[in-house]
Amino acid sequence: MDLNVKQSGIHSCVLHTSYFKNRSGKVYKRAAERYLRTDLPCGLAQCEDCRDFGTNPLLKTENPVKNSKVGRHVLIVDSTSLIRFHDLFDSELLRNIIVTQTVWEGVKAKAVPAYKKMNSLCYEDAKDRFHVFMNEFHCETFSDIPKYEDVSRGEELLLSTANYLTSHWEKQNVTPVLMVFDEESKKRLEKHYQHVLHLKEYIQNLEDSGKQALLDQMAAYESSANNNERQIFEEHLSHDKIMEGIANGTIKRGTFSVSRENYREATVIIDDQLNSWFITGNHCNRSVNGDVVAVQLLPEDQWTCPEKKIRLRDVEEYVNNADDMGKVEEDDEDEPKAKKAKKNSVPTAKVVGIIKRNWRQYCGMLLPSSVKGARRHLFCPAERLIPRIRIETEQAEILSQQRIVVAIDHWPRDSKYPLGHYVRSIGEMGSRETENEVLLLEHDIPHAPFSDQVIDCLPKEEWEPDLNDNRGTLPRVDLRHLTICSVDPQGCTDIDDALHCKQIGDDLFEVGVHIADVTHFVRPNTAIDDEAALRGTTVYLCDRRIDMLPCLLSSNLCSLRGEEERYAFSVIWTMTSNADIQSVKYHKSLIKSKAALTYERAQEIIDDPKEQDDVAQGLRGLMKLSKVLNSQRTSNGALTLASSEVRFDMDWESRTPKKVMEKQHLDTHSMVEEFMLLANIQVAKKILEEYPDCALLRRHPVPLKESYKPLIEAARHRGFEIIVESGKGLADSLNRCVDKKNPMLNRLLRMLTTRCMTQAVYFSAGTVPVPQYQHFGLACSIYTHFTSPIRRYADVIVHRLLAAAINADDIQSGLLSQARCTKVCGNINYRHKQAQYAGRASVQLNVVRYFKGKVETCEGFVMGVRNNGIQVFVPKYGLESIIVLQPGSGTTIDVEEMAVKVNGEAVIRELEPVTVKISVNEKNQQRPRVELQLIKPAIPGLSVDFDLSTSEGLGL
Repeated sequence: MDLNVKQSGIHSCVLHTSYFKNRSGKVYKRAAERYLRTDLPCGLAQCEDCRDFGTNPLLKTENPVKNSKVGRHVLIVDSTSLIRFHDLFDSELLRNIIVTQTVWEGVKAKAVPAYKKMNSLCYEDAKDRFHVFMNEFHCETFSDIPKYEDVSRGEELLLSTANYLTSHWEKQNVTPVLMVFDEESKKRLEKHYQHVLHLKEYIQNLEDSGKQALLDQMAAYESSANNNERQIFEEHLSHDKIMEGIANGTIKRGTFSVSRENYREATVIIDDQLNSWFITGNHCNRSVNGDVVAVQLLPEDQWTCPEKKIRLRDVEEYVNNADDMGKVEEDDEDEPKAKKAKKNSVPTAKVVGIIKRNWRQYCGMLLPSSVKGARRHLFCPAERLIPRIRIETEQAEILSQQRIVVAIDHWPRDSKYPLGHYVRSIGEMGSRETENEVLLLEHDIPHAPFSDQVIDCLPKEEWEPDLNDNRGTLPRVDLRHLTICSVDPQGCTDIDDALHCKQIGDDLFEVGVHIADVTHFVRPNTAIDDEAALRGTTVYLCDRRIDMLPCLLSSNLCSLRGEEERYAFSVIWTMTSNADIQSVKYHKSLIKSKAALTYERAQEIIDDPKEQDDVAQGLRGLMKLSKVLNSQRTSNGALTLASSEVRFDMDWESRTPKKVMEKQHLDTHSMVEEFMLLANIQVAKKILEEYPDCALLRRHPVPLKESYKPLIEAARHRGFEIIVESGKGLADSLNRCVDKKNPMLNRLLRMLTTRCMTQAVYFSAGTVPVPQYQHFGLACSIYTHFTSPIRRYADVIVHRLLAAAINADDIQSGLLSQARCTKVCGNINYRHKQAQYAGRASVQLNVVRYFKGKVETCEGFVMGVRNNGIQVFVPKYGLESIIVLQPGSGTTIDVEEMAVKVNGEAVIRELEPVTVKISVNEKNQQRPRVELQLIKPAIPGLSVDFDLSTSEGLGL
């Protein structure tokens, strides 16, 4: 070999032969040259010989956890341990681990989930604890000729690596320890190498109390492997079979969505037209809410339809005998039966495979076991859409009064429940801090303090605006002379938007919307931008706000506070009194808001004829024009929808609610909304014109006619007809649904309409056909979000696009990537949805806190009639609960007529008022809940069960 090759680190070249099978099973031989090297690092930080060859993380700091079996050591792990127990290696107790190239390739070939975990540990999450040793390219460890007859090639290469490192580290006083899967493997390798431990043995000898959690985690796997019960679920198809079925159209893919009313039912949307297939019972086949699944349509004679029955896990599975967990239930009611009447049947499918798991770590509590001293327990997730999880632990007594975190490991075919392991404890059950932490974790809300890198991106607190500080060729415009004011909720400190209006002619007005210029401070490819992109949105809870941006920006330097100079991004129209737009201009600006008003104060100024200053005149002009804009939108078919919203008067010292109030709608709310909508539409047109393939837009898909069925039926039973052929027809028919005897009817129908809608979503222009750009709820062909960059990352991107379009800033290369825009949209859609859910969960949590020790009688309305109960909505508290019919009471429920009957006579119908008593039921100390008791009309057999989550809302 040439000298220059030797000096490059290459030791020799060998011809390596390997064998592999193709898909049809035919065996092929492959021969290739392999260059063996001398310069591959061993991974030990103290090794002088390998110091210059690469990263060496092992034993960089001494292991704080000792093992009674071995002294100072490094672990060489086998592939089976990583495949079977890859989640165990998240633990900090398992350190200084070598993954050989042979093991790496073996895991990659056999188990994709284990490979992803291994890759993450070695190169991202725990790279200080792991080292990948390229044993098949090292001249001292490569072996092509078998030396031992009783071990596999993989085991032989592990032995070769261990023997080499033993001699290599002789001066370092470090022992390479082979860590294998089981006792049998240990006995086989011990014949050829002294230091071999199986995984469980190694963990048992750790001198740390945390080892018990790891042993509990292992126990769940072992009990599953030893379980010989008959199979409950069908076997999943292989990946190749699933892909083949998708290609020929016999299998569809989609996201598995569990019903909030019946945990035994789910749907999967199978195409862009929002068509869905219904799935029930064991056909769900071990799917968990949010999984991407492969589904296959059943024969039409097996189609069924939703039961219209309330089934909550809280009712049916509260206490389980530990000995029965995982066995097949023989209860006939456990598996819903197909409906005999086929007239209402819907396309029904079964899950044939899981394409992508949506598993995460879940917060919740242990359910009590009827077996004293049992190791097997059921974990109840806080999220009701997630099934119970079976775990094994000897710490049940300690954990029973705590909120804990559990992870799913796998879900075998013979187990009714997925199997998992205990991860950590959050805190004492019932404490405010613990319950708030559960809420944030369950909704995946990033809430850690901002990092030092993010804080370093901030300007100094004494920063002052400079009119000449421009980022692009278009100069910033001085608008400090204008009478600009903001109108926001009481207590708002993150003021995104302000407005102005002045008359400039006989029938001509100048109207401006001025939005905080966040992008001046949040520059692309910085730590603060990355953090804002991750968080996606500010999250508003009842007792706290979790900002997307640090407080210095969100509540100070970006916030358009009264009487303070601030940078803004302005959209200014010239329009007539009929709101006919004559011109529009966009520019960065410097403004000075004359007043930061609340909605209530702005309304008072508009209504008080004594108020005649410039602020009052501007507000009245805005109000008149907003009503014209609203009339134009509604005539085009824009929907006016409703939802239940409450706010709390909080005691900020104890952070407990003193008073609950339903939000009151004022004309000033609509005034601000109209101009924000107009600005968003105008900016959407501008950025789409400039960037037709990557503009970030927001669309609201047209709902399927089938989704309106609950609304149509509810209105029909009240004597009204709902037209759903168009948005205009729907809006007009809702306006006609007025009952003087029941003033709440129209609002309730609008709430039901909201529940029929799909969520509005962000998307990149060019990724869907242009007709699908429309926003159905707003009746506009194009829409985006521009007006709230302090609290929404989507608006930050739109600001950058608009600034580049008008030469107010340079264009960032990433903004022109459709793929990157699509990725950003995926994250902010998810964050926006989770923030909505977290806000509603916070309201529900604080309603429970408010009613502790209190009892109140309120008016409620029947929002749904099911086969075994009714849903009751209490507007005053935004509360919705289920009242379940007890068997044998003589009371019947007619779902077709949406009525509760006593002796054949309808006593309660859907959307009718009822009187209920509200209190907190604390019989179950682990899960106190708001309870409704029906007071009027008095009906035998109706009693209360668990709260039902409120509807999703449209999220315009």
